[in-house]
Amino acid sequence: MYIFMGTPELKLVEENYYIKIDEIKQIKSNAYFVKTKDGKEFFLKVSRVAKDYVDFIIKIFSHLKNTSFKSHLIDFQKTIDGGFYFLDENKKVYLLCKWIDGRSADFRNVYDLRRVVSILYHLHLASLSFAEEIKDSFYPSYQEVFCRKYSQVIQMKNIIHQKDNLSYFDEIFLNVLSRFEDRFVESIHMIKKIEDYFKEENQKVLIHHDPAHHNFIFSEKGVYLIDFDYAMVDYSVHDFANLGVRVLKTNDWDRNMFRIYLKFLQDKNILNKFWLQTFWILMYFPQEIWQIGLQYYFEKQPWTEEYFLKRLKGSERIQEEKEMIIKEFAGGIFKWH
Repeated sequence: MYIFMGTPELKLVEENYYIKIDEIKQIKSNAYFVKTKDGKEFFLKVSRVAKDYVDFIIKIFSHLKNTSFKSHLIDFQKTIDGGFYFLDENKKVYLLCKWIDGRSADFRNVYDLRRVVSILYHLHLASLSFAEEIKDSFYPSYQEVFCRKYSQVIQMKNIIHQKDNLSYFDEIFLNVLSRFEDRFVESIHMIKKIEDYFKEENQKVLIHHDPAHHNFIFSEKGVYLIDFDYAMVDYSVHDFANLGVRVLKTNDWDRNMFRIYLKFLQDKNILNKFWLQTFWILMYFPQEIWQIGLQYYFEKQPWTEEYFLKRLKGSERIQEEKEMIIKEFAGGIFKWH
């Protein structure tokens, strides 16, 4: 959802942060570069994240600022009333922080990738006590998540079958499900067999949950991790499985780069038996196919049919490639059963 800045919004920012804006430039759908009349530069984010969740993000920062991870955080600017954000009449959240000159991480670069793995690992370690305090309040079991998402897939099929006239996307989506629906069932079956053992060996941590290249900012002063909008208490394997898929996609499924990535994980001494098995199961789950269906049938995103079809075709390839990777590196998903 694009959020554009008009004159009333700009005045709100100026009034709440006691600044005078000289220049503002949109850099993402909900993010802006701001330069003030006295030459200061800021990053402004405007989002529709629920206030309770913004408070959770602030709580995360408050904890991490008291740990060694603070060097990877960019401080929020305080509003004139001493808060870290303000809301407008439409409940949009405004957050302002110092602008950092730098570049996004390059997952094709071995040096960058090593740093990214280290920063995520550092985040997980630094948040252990935080996660311990609220570990029962957030992420459910992987089995529950898989079951919920598969239930939604069944609902998607029901929506299609209740239509008098199917769209071209409906027909293609049904064809994709006919190929990959059993993967949802298999993922549930496999995670059910090992999740209790996995939990005995691993502790919950705070995960970033969106380890995209643009959320790691490399600057002359260090590397910063930004955008905690999806952060949650979970297990480290979830972050690293997500990052693994991103690394593979960025490198066009290059096996050598993925081997290097696994070596970086191994160097952190986190690859115990059930951690690694869970890693492969999380990769195997058809997340991308479910997500496209969710966006089309439930969220009804305002995208063109052509764009949805392109995304759906891409999700097929991602699932195919993930399964080939698992076969090559783990000997197949059922090898250890």
